[in-house]
Formats: sequence, structure tokens, C-alpha cells
Amino acid sequence: MSIALTFTARDLLNSTVVGAEGGVHYNTMTTKGIMGRKVTTINAASGLVGMINWREKEFVINGVQRKWDDIKARSGGLFSSEREWNWGPRPFNLKYHDSHKELLATPLIGNPADTVRFLPYHGHLFHENERAIIHFPYHMQDEFEKMFLFMAIVETEIHRQDQNRDQRDVALLAAE
Repeated sequence: MSIALTFTARDLLNSTVVGAEGGVHYNTMTTKGIMGRKVTTINAASGLVGMINWREKEFVINGVQRKWDDIKARSGGLFSSEREWNWGPRPFNLKYHDSHKELLATPLIGNPADTVRFLPYHGHLFHENERAIIHFPYHMQDEFEKMFLFMAIVETEIHRQDQNRDQRDVALLAAE
């Protein structure tokens, strides 16, 4: 059983994240500059505050800073989207499945039922768009771990979106 949290906006970096009952669980807000994204601030309903510093490539949770190079490692081969993220006692393996239709964050230590699932936004022309949803296991109570996984999933999805946009731009330039 899981708790489904839905991003109310298409833009994950500037959205409210609500539960099924409509209560706000997270708010994301991103500052931008001439060179693009600066910092995404994530405020949890629990009072925990996380920040993704895009330029410095680091996470900050309640004042504790960690560089991505220290908490993220490639774990599935050179061309794999699989990454291992580790902030605390439990490392998680993040990997896209089903042609990038879902991202799973599976613990490498402990109960595999603690897997967090993320379904990205999917736009449709002729029917309602599918909003991005993150599913936390119902029994996952560690707010710090949830914030870390929320941030790792957002960073991974934004990286995927950036790569897709860059590939489209290259294809458009080649077609001209």
C-alpha cells in the first residue's frame, strides 16, 4: 500500500504536491538566472526544508549539504540510466522502467517493499493529461529519507527531461 502524491503543475520545479485528500505535502519553487536554474527549494508539510542547488550540484536538507558526486554513483553500466543514491544508512537504486514511464527507487538494504515509485507527467491531445505522481510506501515514516528520495527523483527526472530536450534540439538543427 502506498501514499500517492500528485504534482499539481506540469513543472515539477514549481509545483504544489498534494495527497489524495487534497492536503499539501510539499511545495517546490525554483529561482532562475541568466544561466538557467539556480536553486529549487522544497518545503515539506512536516517543516523539513530541502534545496537542490543546480549550479553547485548539491543537495541541502535542513542545512546539511552534500555534493551529488558524494551521494550519487553510476550502477548499471556506461549507458544505463541506473544510479545509486546514498545519503544515510540505506542506499537506493534509481532506475527507469517501461520505456521511461516510471522511475523506481529501490532500497539496496532492507525491505524491497520500501520502493518509491514515480510516474512522470504525460501530456495528451485528446484526453486529460496525466500528472506526475510519486508513491511513497504507507509505512515509510522517516521524513528525512522521504525528502532525500523526493529530491533524488526530481533531479533524475529533470536530468531526463533536459536530455530529451537537447536531443530534440539537435534533431531540429540537423533537419534544417
